[in-house]
Parts: sequence; structure tokens; C-alpha cells
Amino acid sequence: MHLQKKSIPKEAPPQPSRLRMSLLGEQTAENDGKLLIGNFVETAEYRSLLETKDSTVVVGRRGTGKSAMFAKLRDFWSLQKSTNVIAIAPEDYQTIRFRAAFRPLDGKYSYVRSVSRMTWKYGLIMEMLAHLAKHFKTRQLLAQCQLATEHLKKWNSQAGDYFSKLSDRLSACIKGQDELEQAIGSLSTALDISALESELKMLMGSAAVRFYILIDRLDEGNENDETGAAIISGAISAVAEINKRHEHIRPVLFQRDNILRSVERFDPDYSRNIEGEILTIHWDTHQLQTLVARRLNSAFSLGLEKAQRIWDRCTADEGVGRELQGLDGFKKCLQFTLYRPRDLLSLLNHAFFNAGKEDRSTIVLKDVESTAKAISATRLSDLKKEYSSAIPSLPIAVSMFEHGSPELSYGDALGVLDDLPAAMTAAGASAAAQQDYVILKSDGVLRALYSVGFLGTHDEVSNSFTFCHDGRQAEREFVPGDRILVHPCYWIALNLTRDALAPAEAEQINDEYEIKVTSSSPELRAQRIGSLIAELGTIETGFGPHNDFEQWALTAVQAVFAGHLGNVELKANGMAVQRRDIIGTNLARSTAWGRIEKDYGVRQVVFEVKNYAGVARDEYRQMSTYLNGAYGRLGFLITRDDDEALRNGSELDWVREIYTTQKKLVVRLSQKFFQRVLGKLRKPDNHDFVDTALAAVLDQYERRYLNLESTKPLRGKGRRR
Repeated sequence: MHLQKKSIPKEAPPQPSRLRMSLLGEQTAENDGKLLIGNFVETAEYRSLLETKDSTVVVGRRGTGKSAMFAKLRDFWSLQKSTNVIAIAPEDYQTIRFRAAFRPLDGKYSYVRSVSRMTWKYGLIMEMLAHLAKHFKTRQLLAQCQLATEHLKKWNSQAGDYFSKLSDRLSACIKGQDELEQAIGSLSTALDISALESELKMLMGSAAVRFYILIDRLDEGNENDETGAAIISGAISAVAEINKRHEHIRPVLFQRDNILRSVERFDPDYSRNIEGEILTIHWDTHQLQTLVARRLNSAFSLGLEKAQRIWDRCTADEGVGRELQGLDGFKKCLQFTLYRPRDLLSLLNHAFFNAGKEDRSTIVLKDVESTAKAISATRLSDLKKEYSSAIPSLPIAVSMFEHGSPELSYGDALGVLDDLPAAMTAAGASAAAQQDYVILKSDGVLRALYSVGFLGTHDEVSNSFTFCHDGRQAEREFVPGDRILVHPCYWIALNLTRDALAPAEAEQINDEYEIKVTSSSPELRAQRIGSLIAELGTIETGFGPHNDFEQWALTAVQAVFAGHLGNVELKANGMAVQRRDIIGTNLARSTAWGRIEKDYGVRQVVFEVKNYAGVARDEYRQMSTYLNGAYGRLGFLITRDDDEALRNGSELDWVREIYTTQKKLVVRLSQKFFQRVLGKLRKPDNHDFVDTALAAVLDQYERRYLNLESTKPLRGKGRRR
């Protein structure tokens, strides 16, 4: 009799219910309710919001889970006793309408911020009062508060959503006001904010209720400019103030990091009022594997507990160096992402879909690699969209690394960026982008690329490459010996010489969020411009050859007119050693420079540099001799005058004489003009100011100076009537 050996059955591979592109969840949290809530990972940031009132602003990049946390907190707090949850998540058309109410205040950051803070506070108070009016106990108490009842009747009588009501209320208070300052000063009184807040506090103390306020999606329809930043800053200030003043009210506002960067750039009190309210979302390898394992467990009904075991059940190896199982295999997937849940879920959704088309229920490395190109291109596109407003040179700067090596020395990386001006000219880049490079230079652009996680640096102590994804710059300065690495998630999109890390190299990638920071690229830009303005004060004036001022003027012209003039260079004037000209090609891309080309025939623009104030007749006549052929009939004198306006008397008459007799216009641009314009360019959003300022100068000459009668005093005793 033969005993048959009993075989132990192997664990069957997972079998998906059906082939679909969203096996592990939808791309957006709003469409992913079932999987999101059931498989939510309680991170340290989430627990902090539940257990403390320390932070009111949750910050993260696209796809880091802000909306998922919003939904989980809403569901959790809604189940608590004696609680009211107010969830505000507007559509783009709602925030666009809300912004329209601030139109009378456009361009005045402090005004918009102040009004936004008061408006948000009023709106949140009214929403809480509206909730209290729905409950039996609090409704009776509320009826005794005459002021709150009156405002609540007006609030409830208004049609539309939360933002429509706020917009109508705000417009009624400031529309048609001649004195904006007075209207802003009386807004708090007009809305009875202090009195309403006191009544709300009394009601809550009597009824023992709690409020949880959740605000998300304020970036929908938001213009990332000065007004948009001021509106967001006002909202943050309002929720922070409510959080501190009311023990039983817990507001939380979710915000994208690029929006918060704009607030940081424009708000002079950012470090004092806002920075301490921020909680940044951070995902590490363990948390991301837990997230994926829970989704896989649910999708395939595995009934397993350990994350690593779940991952290994759903993956397979292709041979040595092509392993996907184990923690190292999971890290190979992470190298194609920016450590964001959305990146990882999208990558794996496509990978399982590719495997399903071949009737496989487990994925291998080739499934990940086949979809990684599309994912990489999407990540690169997201990077450009998120940060091009703050760093205008970024889109073309990242393209400079195409078809190269992912790892470079610091010197080689600077060499790549040294070719950026030529690439911008060839691509027809915007004036803002060209201006950005002129101000930041190659080293400044490199620091900006580090600040957004595109480039990382090698840390000798930990033997790892460190990447920063919060839009800020590391405290350490770059040095010639530094090793620079393009983040692996962009390699395929940039068609670099390698598209994947070796296992040992993957261990050297450290996506670091908790880096001590000191400055962001907009601050570096402001520092560079500030240094250029300050440098002028160290240059002595004089009539001899002064190369320092000539070089300063060259840099100033390149910075101010970047994108408007091409091939700007210093050219010696052969007629005199002390005379130097700056020449640039008129690209005629803006209104003012197009006008100069059309009206005065200027293709090559000449600036004659004078290191002194009070230029005389000879300088004007000398300039007029240059204005022929491609130089057209208009030229500029750069002088050390502190007054931008022409002096009445001989100077004004010389300009008129040359124009009347030769139809040539000589325009004096004083050092004061360049100081004023450079000051505005500290903020990249003000790049259009250059064209506005130059157009104003032309208008001044054409409307006023050229039409005035002679200002020379008449000679002799008698006058002809």
C-alpha cells in the first residue's frame, strides 16, 4: 500500500473582480469615497489635527492627500456627540465670484487682506449661528439674541451658496464708496462682527456644543497673484483667530503649497502671523506601503494583515535586478513618484491594468516601467504649472536637462543653465522668464530648481541625495564639490541617459520635507535686485572713464528690459574713450517697444552711458548723430540724475530742437528711473511694470515736452507784441 504524500497548496494569486483603470482608487479624493474612507491611513498629521489645536493650516502639494484628510475628518467629527461640522469646499465659479467682490481693492494687498479677514470671520460666524438655529435648545437661546437674529434673517434670505452670500454682503458694504480707507475702517462695525462673536460665544457656553470647520479647495479658480494671495491670507488669519479665541471651535484649512508660497512672497507679516499655523503633509516609505497594501487588500479581497505580505502577493520578480517583491521592489515603484499617494496609485492602477491585458493578476517591473513615461511626463507638467508663476524661468530651465545625465557636478549643472538665455531666445520665452534669469543668474535658477524638488544634492554624512518638495531652499549653500541629481521621477520624461536607479542607488534617495529653511527663490530674487540697487551708491560719479557704472548700467538694462531687448552688449564708441554705448536688438514684443519700432524705426536700440548728472547740449547732439539706419530716430541717455523729469530751460529746449529740426527723439533715463523699476521687479508678478513705465516716459515726452513753447528767457529789454 502506497501512502500518497499530501501536497500543501500554494497561496493563489489575487483575482481582481474585473479589469479596470481605477483598481486601487480614483485620481481625486472627491470621486474615491468608498476606498478612501475604508482604507484611510492615519498619519501623524491626521492624529495631530484630532488631538490638538496647534495648527490650523494643512499644507501639501497636489496629490498628497489634503482632500482625503478633509473627507475623513468630516466623517469622523460628524459622528461625535453634540458636534456640528461645517464643510466648505467651493467650485471654481464660486471662488471666482467671491474674488470679483474685491475688484475695487485690486493692487492693494493690505486692503484686500484686511477685508478678506473680516469677511471670512463674519461668514463663519453666520454659518455657525445658522446651525445653532436648527437645534431645539440653541434655537430658543438664539431667539433671545436680537442682533444675531437680525443678521441671521438677512443671511438666510440671500439666495445661493456660502460664497455668493459673502460676495453680496461685501459688495453692499464697499461698492460705490469714494473713500476705500473709510469703508474698510467701518466694515467691522457695519457687519457687527465683535457683537456677533460675543453672542456666539455666549450661546456656545450655554449649550455645550462644538463646531468643526473644514475648508478645502480654495485654490479652485484662484489667481495666484497679489490679490489672490491676500484673499487666502485673510482666510488663514480669520480661522487662526477663531481657533485661538474659542475653545470649542476647531477650524482647519487645507491649502496647496504653491498658493501658500504666494502668500509668503506678498505678506510682510507671514513669519509672524501665518508660519506658526502650518502643518505640512509628509509621506514616508512605510506609510505609502501601508496605503497601497490596504487598497490591494480591499481590491482583491485578500484578508491579509501585514503590508509586506500583501505587496508580495500582488507582485512578481523577473529575475536578478528585476525584482519587484520585497521592500526594495516597492522602493523601485516609489522612484517614479514624488512620494505622493496620487502618483503612486496612478502608477499602480496603470501597472495592474497592463498586467490584466495579459491575463496576469500580479504585476512585474515591466508593467511599472511601461506606464512610468506617462506618469513622469504628467509629474513634469504639474511641476511647470505649479511653479511657473513664482519662478517664470522654470519651464525652460528644466528642459535644459533633457537628453543628458541625471547626475552632474555643481559646475556641470551651472554650465547647463548658462545656456538658458540662448534657449529662451530660440523658444520665444516671455519677458518675465528672461527677466527672471537675468536677475537670478545660473546659480539662482539652480537653487530655485532645488527648492521645488527637481534637483537634489548629495549629503556625504548620510550618503544620500536629499530632495526638498515644499518649495523652499536648504540653509546650506551649494559648493563646487556638490553632486547634483535630477529627481528620478522626471528621468523618463526628460529622456535622460538612464531611466531607473540601481537597487543600491535607490537607497540613496531621501525625499526630505523637514529641512530647516531660510529663504525661497522669490526672496533670493529680491536680494539680488536689492544688491544691484545698493551697488549704485558705491560708484563715484565723474567725467572720466568709469567702467563700474558702465557695467552697472549694462546689468540694469539687461535686467529691466529682459525679454524686450535681445543680444544686449556693451560697445565702445570710437569717437571718444570715455563714451560707451549699450546696444540691444528691439524685439518689439511689448506695447512700448512695438511703438518705438513703428513710430521711430528703431531696430537697434542705443543707450549712451554718462557717469554724471546734468548732461549738456554736446551730449544730446552726439546722441543724435548715432540715430540713423537701424538705430532709427530714438535713443537713450543713461545718467546719474536723481530727477527723472527734464529740467526746464536749456535741456528741454535741446530735446525740442533736435526733434523739430531732425525728427529725432533723445530720451534721458536717469538712475532714479532704473532704481524705481528695479524695485518693482523684486516681485516676478510685476514684470509688466517695465512696459508701463517706459510707455509713461514716451507719453511724457510726446504729450508735454515736445509741445511746450521754448523755456529760454528772452534777451533784451523790449519784447515784440
